[in-house]
Amino acid sequence: MSFSSPRPASISVDFGTSHTVATIRRADGRVHQQLFDGSPQLPSAVFMNDEGGPVVGADAVHSGRRKPDRYEPNPKRRIDDAQILLGETEIPVTSVIAAVLSRVARECEQTLGTLGPVTVTVPAAWGPTRRHVVADAATAAGLGTVDLVAEPVAAASYFVGTIGANVPPGSGVVVYDLGGGTFDATVLRRATTGFDVLAVDGADDLGGLDFDQALAEHLAKQVQPDDERWTRLTSPVEPADLRHRTAFMDEVRGAKERLSRSASTELTIPLLDVDAHLTREEVEQVCAPLVERTIRVTQGVIRESGLAKEQIAGLFLVGAASRMPLVATLLHRELGIAPSAIEQPELAVSEGGLLAQHTVSTPISVPSPALPPQTATPVAAAPAPSPVSTPTGQTMRLPHPSAPPTTSQPTPQAVPGVPQQQMTQPHMTPAMPPAPSPGYPTGPIAPQKGPWIKSKQGIAVLASAAAVLVLAVGALAALQYLPKDKHDELSASESQQADEGTSAGSEGESDDTDGSASTGDEDGLVALGDAVQGDQIAQMASGHVGAITHVEVAQLDGASVVLTGGDDAIVRIWNPVDGSLIDEYRGHEGAIQSLGVVTEAGGRVAVFSSDGTTDDTWYLDDPATTVADRDSLYDSIYWYGLWDGTPAYATDFDVKQLFTGNVITDISTSYGDGLRFMEVGGTLRAVTHYENRVVLTDLASGEPVGGTFDQLSYDIMALAAGQAAGKSLAVTVTGEGAIQAWDLAAAEPFGKPAQELYQTVTGLRVVEIDGKAHVLAFGDQGLSLFSLETGEQVGESFAEHTGDEAIAAAEVTEIDGHQVVVVGTATGEVEVWSL
Repeated sequence: MSFSSPRPASISVDFGTSHTVATIRRADGRVHQQLFDGSPQLPSAVFMNDEGGPVVGADAVHSGRRKPDRYEPNPKRRIDDAQILLGETEIPVTSVIAAVLSRVARECEQTLGTLGPVTVTVPAAWGPTRRHVVADAATAAGLGTVDLVAEPVAAASYFVGTIGANVPPGSGVVVYDLGGGTFDATVLRRATTGFDVLAVDGADDLGGLDFDQALAEHLAKQVQPDDERWTRLTSPVEPADLRHRTAFMDEVRGAKERLSRSASTELTIPLLDVDAHLTREEVEQVCAPLVERTIRVTQGVIRESGLAKEQIAGLFLVGAASRMPLVATLLHRELGIAPSAIEQPELAVSEGGLLAQHTVSTPISVPSPALPPQTATPVAAAPAPSPVSTPTGQTMRLPHPSAPPTTSQPTPQAVPGVPQQQMTQPHMTPAMPPAPSPGYPTGPIAPQKGPWIKSKQGIAVLASAAAVLVLAVGALAALQYLPKDKHDELSASESQQADEGTSAGSEGESDDTDGSASTGDEDGLVALGDAVQGDQIAQMASGHVGAITHVEVAQLDGASVVLTGGDDAIVRIWNPVDGSLIDEYRGHEGAIQSLGVVTEAGGRVAVFSSDGTTDDTWYLDDPATTVADRDSLYDSIYWYGLWDGTPAYATDFDVKQLFTGNVITDISTSYGDGLRFMEVGGTLRAVTHYENRVVLTDLASGEPVGGTFDQLSYDIMALAAGQAAGKSLAVTVTGEGAIQAWDLAAAEPFGKPAQELYQTVTGLRVVEIDGKAHVLAFGDQGLSLFSLETGEQVGESFAEHTGDEAIAAAEVTEIDGHQVVVVGTATGEVEVWSL
């Protein structure tokens, strides 16, 4: 699938201290941010890997925790250094910055196919030497000759050109830019051709990172201050302590961000293994001196500009750290000017760079005479500097500053559009969607029965039960002589035998699974052939140590098998008939976060599993052999199948080859929650919900397809999609318990609404029983079944689980032609109930 544009798109790059943002304006006028690993913010971090090449972004942050000597988290702060030491290698600072910009160039090329005009924003106070470094790095990265725009000019252009702030010509504006690592305050005057800088000042050592450090020091004084382990957290030396320190600062930063929205929050302090309570009032007391320092700088630039208060038309807040409520409060109090704040201030500079009409003096793209010659080793016989992609998509060799720009043209992409909201981040009206490409897959995407659908809010909640049924049937054999509440009384010898029969070389890891299931009247269980709705068929022993995170169903040698992934980092393969363990995959170190199966054209089943750190692909009939092992791209995955005959999986913005992770084609999914893919009229579509509306979109354009689906006047709490009664259905439930089905092909409601009065529903599953469409609801009390045609509840509610043992996931399947539901609880129990 490919599209063409009559003229090239424009790109604006905000190379920041902590994060880099790239905004694209397409030829048709649409504006959006380039996504990096699913986020508009690319960490500006660089890590030198074992092969001598730099890794950029989230993977660099991850690797830097293990080997901090090879890691540079903030290359922009090193702009005045000639070289940066990463491990045992000295790298020219231009080449380190070029590594970050190379990632931007590569991702934008994959989105657009070819690069058009590029703007890079730089601090207004930077002189020609620093600007030369950035320009040289941009050229070396393959961005060509770029225009440099002052960051405050870009920010002011965004507020006037996009937000619509009223700034008459001749009036002044103040741009307050508080980012992750630096602070800048600038006064500008609007001219007929843009904005002129009147005064600028700032601090290179003041930003969100410093707020985090102040909060960390506050916690060290408040929580067990005499504990000697605080020294290991505040002044780490050993690699393990460095990792604890990183985890601690992540907790602090997350708590700070949550307190921008709420009055109090909890956070965990690693190493001490204690929870701490933090309030917004505490944060404001700790951070007030730092904010007051920024206000003094802002007062200074206003005075320097010579503008009177009545001449200032606006005070614009940009930079991620500026969203702290304390910032706007103190600024208004001290300056007497009401600040203009937006929902995503970290994106304003990048997007404003597309609108700015006044650029700083653009240096010629040659190495700056103020610095030593840049000596990154050029790649022999390589005419283009385009970084070599590895399976991770993250590692590239250092580009040479003198190399010409790349000319590769990957397939363009339509990036997800975000509905315009109140004064947050409005975008230009999107153009009409392009006609569907003839090569776009239609008809059945994969030989699996039904589409593989995964929830965007958490794959574990809506998709982690399908194979728990296997575990349930497995519990029947070994526990048939024990009452249900005696499971934990298995002898040590029995547990040891189970471990020896189910695991290979798992040193120091406990595992209480015995590979069998329990049945019999003694347990209150009912034989499968005699069961009616609401009867419990099996109670399975825990298949994993800790919670089960994912369940999938597949065919192996003509028989049904179940795959389960868990917190114990293991993927197990089960026989659903007798609950016995067939085999297992032990290639991960962390909890299984993604699990999917794809049946290849020849009938062999490939399995994809990920723990968020590594993405592995292996075959179901040979789990001892890893076919592909690569660093995770932190993608959320919503579909597995065959894409034009190629084993693949889909994220929310592209389809990737299952074994290599390489992008097959770009797709676009509409903004919303509960994203899942399903076939509608033989074509794969995206289904999401937003507030009280279900949205069905075309994957090529991201534009809505068909009519609208409005769920009463209440917000949707859960969404399910599936095939039943010959229809492609979406089913929604509100917080009031109102359940409604939608015929996606006909764009109209299906059947009659139902009402769940028994419990608060957290998940739904579409079910076909005797050719009729039903929905199974699960929540904080148990299971309820409703007819979608009549809206009436079928039978009584069953599978009672409440409190900490509430059902976390449920999946419907068949055992010997008998329809059952398998449930997994928050405490790791797995049960099979008859439908």
